[in-house]
Amino acid sequence: MSQQHSFKAEVCFLDPNVVPQAVEALAAAGCEFEINHDAIDDCGPTVFGWTTGSTELSEDDLADWLLAIVDPLGGDVIEWGYAKRWNDPYPD
Repeated sequence: MSQQHSFKAEVCFLDPNVVPQAVEALAAAGCEFEINHDAIDDCGPTVFGWTTGSTELSEDDLADWLLAIVDPLGGDVIEWGYAKRWNDPYPD
């Protein structure tokens, strides 16, 4: 049996109009998305946010899996990792 890991990933969408579709696609995969209203792209209307969820995938495979969800909507995965790494300044 594989171990479940909570994860967090920063993703962005170049077109704000696709964000509702992205939220639906991520929710269908068992993820949540929260817009980071403090992140601003000086060159355009890019929407940044955090995707969270739980997975049995490795951290490397996690990025590929998320990219397969958001890339068709013009999204990109910027940073990702198991949640422990985001919360613990000294991860294992």
